[in-house]
Formats: sequence, C-alpha cells, structure tokens
Amino acid sequence: MSTRFLVTNTVRRVITILGCLLFVFSFIYPFYYVSWTGIGGGTLTHYWSYEYDYHYHVGLGGSGSSHQWFFDYWFTPNLSVGARIPWTLVSLFTVQVLTLAFGVVFLFSNKRILSFEPIMFNIAVLVLMTYTGGILSGHVSAYSNQFQLGYYLVYPSVAMFVSAFAINEVVKKRHTPYPVEETI
Repeated sequence: MSTRFLVTNTVRRVITILGCLLFVFSFIYPFYYVSWTGIGGGTLTHYWSYEYDYHYHVGLGGSGSSHQWFFDYWFTPNLSVGARIPWTLVSLFTVQVLTLAFGVVFLFSNKRILSFEPIMFNIAVLVLMTYTGGILSGHVSAYSNQFQLGYYLVYPSVAMFVSAFAINEVVKKRHTPYPVEETI
C-alpha cells in the first residue's frame, strides 16, 4: 500500500471518529425544549429521543420535577405528548442507534456500501427531530419552544460523514486497478 493511501485512509477514519463523537453528543444533549403555561403555573420540558425532563411550578412556590425514560416516556400519556409522537420517538431512537452502529462499522471498513448508511440515517434523524419539534411547537399551550444543542450537533455530524464518504470514494477511485488492454 502506498503512503498516500495510508494517509487518506487515516484521515477518513479520523473524520469518521469526529462524526461519531458529534453524533454521540447530539444523542446525549436534549434536542428540543418547550415551556408550557397554564392556569396558575408553568413547566419547562426538555426532550430527548429516549427521555424527558419535566420541571413545573404552581402558584406561590410549589414546584417539582419528573424524569421518565424509554417506555415510560414513550407510551405513557404525559405532558400533552400527542398520539403521533410516541412512535416517532421510538423511530428516532432506533435511527440514532443505527447511525452510531453504522458509523463504527464504517470506521473499521472502507466498503462503499457501508459509507453511505451513516449519512442516510443522520438525515433521517434530522427529519424525525424536526417533525417532533413541529408537533410539540404546535401545541396550543406551548409558551415558547426551540431546538436545543442535540439537534444542532447533528448537522456537523452529517458534514463529517459526508466528508468521510467523499474521501472514501476518492481513495477507491485512485486504487481501483484499471483493466490492462492487450495489444497484438
């Protein structure tokens, strides 16, 4: 193997690692928050694909919090999370896990077919997060809402995976042996 191949392959792997790390942080941080208002109080809710953190205050000093994970979060009627949301969140969580899995697999393989999956799954994560945010922001009692760091970190992750894909394609084209034509 040539030195150029080893260098570009190392660069591809470093970029893939960066993409995976950015995506892990997008997974760890909440992707959306909503501030709800009601009669005599309000709440602040942070959303992940697999959990939510709910803080409320009522009247003069009454406050509390709730934190739910996975099935308790997805399938329990909570905080006006609509009927469309639970399966979207389950899908989002599944696609996030698949993105990380294929990112790690691509790290150890340079096959063309494995280089495109992290990009596709990353884009699917963006679509599902945007869809969920749209549903949550459309709730009539939502006072303020916005995407959070977990959402915005998906964009540079996509850029890293696209860069790794492009480098992989360049390396593949340069190291594909051309058929030798026989001359008579």
